[in-house]
Amino acid sequence: MELNFTGKAVVVTGAGSGIGRAMAVGFARRGASVLASDINEANLLKLQQELALEKLCVEIQACDVSVEQEVADLFNNSLLKNGVDVLVHSAGLTYFKNFTETTAEEYRTLIETNLSGTYYCLQQTVSKMKEHRIAGSIIVISSINAHRPLPSQAVYTSTKAAIESLCQSLAVEVAPLHIRVNCLAPGAVATNLSKVVMTEESKISAGKGIPLGRVGEPEDMVGTALFLASSLSEYMTGSSLIVDGGLILKR
Repeated sequence: MELNFTGKAVVVTGAGSGIGRAMAVGFARRGASVLASDINEANLLKLQQELALEKLCVEIQACDVSVEQEVADLFNNSLLKNGVDVLVHSAGLTYFKNFTETTAEEYRTLIETNLSGTYYCLQQTVSKMKEHRIAGSIIVISSINAHRPLPSQAVYTSTKAAIESLCQSLAVEVAPLHIRVNCLAPGAVATNLSKVVMTEESKISAGKGIPLGRVGEPEDMVGTALFLASSLSEYMTGSSLIVDGGLILKR
């Protein structure tokens, strides 16, 4: 089983917390040269300092993925002078609000961050891979909501469904270049986003409704991403892997 990423350049967005942070740590521990990005620079500095204690190096760069120029600047980082081998695009946000209570500004923010941000990052990644003739892997963090919607997240759900469609179409387009594009769709995961509505008590309660008996942790997503980034999945593209402890079976 080959899960050594030494010599590979891996870009992780949304790396300041939650799933993105777990991804940056997971790839760094397996030898990758990681460029970690997040809108929150303070969180990136904490990540860099904590990995330094393990004698692991990670390059950091603040970036708002909804701003096209900031994404372009991210992919001009010197760490990527020889191209990008893997992108793990985890940056995103949500609002837990009824559809009629969601403001136009909140709608635009979700679209610009979740959908436009994905477009910008994928476009830059594919351009880098093509330029350097890299048969790379693109992994986009989607959501179980793209497959089984929940109330109070209509706009968020629509962005995740659109992202999955975008990735499927792109997978077909870049397959001749041996670039693979897949989604990873988490279920209920204990992140900063979910803490808005999930207390420790409700987390335990929610876990009882999941076949594997608990709410997921960000680290539970890392193994699937490592698989998608490795040669173990070299015949897989355009797929969406649901990692949810079986939650989708109960919805």
